[in-house]
Amino acid sequence: MKYTFILLLLAFFASNSFAQKKSTKPKVKVQQQKSNEKPVEEKSGNFRIIESQEARYNGTEEEMVLFFMQNIYYDSLAVRANAEGQATISFTVNPDSTISNPTIIQKFGYNVDEQLIPIVSRLKFIPAQMNGVVIRSNHIISIPLRAYFH
Repeated sequence: MKYTFILLLLAFFASNSFAQKKSTKPKVKVQQQKSNEKPVEEKSGNFRIIESQEARYNGTEEEMVLFFMQNIYYDSLAVRANAEGQATISFTVNPDSTISNPTIIQKFGYNVDEQLIPIVSRLKFIPAQMNGVVIRSNHIISIPLRAYFH
């Protein structure tokens, strides 16, 4: 009986020694301004909010694929082989919406890869933004390719 009592007493003290205390840090306070202004926040922490937006094509994805389809010439060997696949291209979107440093990551073959770099260079992208500032960013696209008889 003594051992059971001592064991329960030790378990009680051990569980209380690892208990968590309530936080004494102040929470975020919101002060209301006039009805036409946004609320002001006072933060109590080391958090910084970064708003960003990736670079994107100035149009739909379907329009971009159609642009590639209209501008790529497939040689007779590719048409006879019914070549099908994709090419992946990496490039930099500059703050002035131009493309630089296009690099083919995944090749298609059939003399198509050499045509892709000038085509990609003609694309217009909306540049990336970070906290409202236009920045340079890297972008990767995969282009579906299919050579078939017209």
